[in-house]
Amino acid sequence: MFRNFFMLVYVALPSAALMAFATYLYKPTAEIGLFVAMFDGSLTMDNCTSELLNRLSLLRYGRYWWVFVIAVVVLACSACIMVVKIDRHMRTGLMPALPVKRALGILPSMLLYVVCCVAASELATLVAVGISYLIRFISNATAIVAVVLALTFAVRALCAFVFGLLIVSFPLKYGENYRFNRAMSYSARLMFAKKGKLLIFALLYPLLRLAILGLAYLLQPYYLDWIVYGVAFLFAFTYVPCLSYKQYYDDVGGERRDVGQIIFG
Repeated sequence: MFRNFFMLVYVALPSAALMAFATYLYKPTAEIGLFVAMFDGSLTMDNCTSELLNRLSLLRYGRYWWVFVIAVVVLACSACIMVVKIDRHMRTGLMPALPVKRALGILPSMLLYVVCCVAASELATLVAVGISYLIRFISNATAIVAVVLALTFAVRALCAFVFGLLIVSFPLKYGENYRFNRAMSYSARLMFAKKGKLLIFALLYPLLRLAILGLAYLLQPYYLDWIVYGVAFLFAFTYVPCLSYKQYYDDVGGERRDVGQIIFG
């Protein structure tokens, strides 16, 4: 990624900026506010469920939900272009500028994949928040919120683990011309053999997410949180496709032409 950073970053930049703007609008740092509320005593049995719904569930999008929808669509388009660029680069040593025509061929699958990932993460979080209704017998607002936050951490780690299992899907679909369901199945078989690394990744994701949100929370008065989100998204949107293809070549094999010998002719 770093060797070809400037040939990739401009593809990821629009989606990273738009996703950061959408994130800034719906204030995900409200999650950090839950930790603050737990320690300052402002949580009560009357408001803990509403606080969880407004800070963690789909309700946090509010009237800006359409910005997030646009950001997701732009992300899918950027990811398609990244896949085509990296695939050609590793196969031929060349990297096309904007292979839009070829990228459109995998856009339906990519859009479905991205939407399903977002929907699964949001649904899992909503289920964790819903559990707060079932444990109200605890009669302690701080304990209820602590349990829901722990469950939210766990379901996000689980989502990250599943994402890691499917990380080779698009190199298999585009490079090997697999049907999408077969590509995902093959990717899961390949990556399950590396479940130790996947577990580390699954734990790191929610921890890094909390660290980024915490930093954004501290920088809120200066409106620098948008920049924090943007840098985080830019790195992720550039790095993940590169990691996906590196893993594909490490596991499936094949000669990489982007390293080693110079290509003639």
